[in-house]
Amino acid sequence: MYSGIYNGTKKHQEDLEQVLQRSWEAGMEKIIITERLYSTVGCHPTRCLEFQENSSSYLTALQQVIQDDCKKVVAIGECGLDYDRIQFCPKETQKKYFELQLNLSKTFDLPLFLHCRNAASDLAEILSKFPNLRGVVHSFDGTIEEAKRFIDMNFLIGLNG
Repeated sequence: MYSGIYNGTKKHQEDLEQVLQRSWEAGMEKIIITERLYSTVGCHPTRCLEFQENSSSYLTALQQVIQDDCKKVVAIGECGLDYDRIQFCPKETQKKYFELQLNLSKTFDLPLFLHCRNAASDLAEILSKFPNLRGVVHSFDGTIEEAKRFIDMNFLIGLNG
């Protein structure tokens, strides 16, 4: 998008540097992304089949990245559930490896950056097993009642455009 191309059509000149500069000038202190900024560590729900191939070494690798870059890793994620794209990973697989990643949040005392697409009920049910976690439920597309449930569990809500 910042390269000026949207849906295959050039809409404007590349402007990532200008967007970042405006952010810093407006008082932004941190942005979660890679390189000179900050990052999250986790397995996106649509990629959980990668986790399944060798769950213990995959989990160990995630832990190692967090330990090696502890000053740059600011959250666990983007993990969660995405039931709109189960062609990439079945629901049960997503749920299993989502739960494993929640333990990383507890171990490293990091907030969660959660993905929740068409899966609010299951996401809330799993989170209820892990009290005292915090973070953002991103890509939220549920109802106001479901949003209130996450807020009551100490999570913020992130909406897509």
